[in-house]
Amino acid sequence: MEANQKRTVAISFVFDIRKAIAATAFLAEREAGKLDMFLSIKMLYLADKKALERWGKTVTGDRMVSMPQGPALSRIYNLFKGQGTVDDLREWKGNFSATVGNTIRLLKSPDLGPLSDEEKEVLEDARTEIHSVAPYEVAEWLHESCPEWEDPHGSSRAIDPAVILRKAGRTDQEIRMIEQSSEEFKQIEKVFSHL
Repeated sequence: MEANQKRTVAISFVFDIRKAIAATAFLAEREAGKLDMFLSIKMLYLADKKALERWGKTVTGDRMVSMPQGPALSRIYNLFKGQGTVDDLREWKGNFSATVGNTIRLLKSPDLGPLSDEEKEVLEDARTEIHSVAPYEVAEWLHESCPEWEDPHGSSRAIDPAVILRKAGRTDQEIRMIEQSSEEFKQIEKVFSHL
């Protein structure tokens, strides 16, 4: 998923496929082993947003984007569609069925070890919040309740996490510290990936 309009995003995180799978599997377990693609993408987005507001980092590290039907997580959305890197797809397909009728199913008992209790809590909060809205109203509700969402006019548009942090009341100094921490983590990841 690529946006037609490139936007500068001040803060970005390192995508963690293991945590993305664990977060998706956590939700699937609570949904009787299967997930609706649209609703689960919204649950995962809200969980990442809640984590960002609380701790200055997301659960999955995925890139947040505005899409016509509301905000989403880019790489996880692509995985639902059977797209992504070879390594990510191999791990994803080892845990979930292909998407059939906009639904995926858990293939095995999930490894939730990568998730902290606090991360499980924000995932459950997000799941509960999405289920409090009628499914046909979720997109409109997200447009109204997520001020960081901007109409991408049929495409996708990057959401800067700094916007979410600012709207959550974080100061510019706090946002700079979160950005710096994110950059330091990316540099450490880069070093370890070359060992």
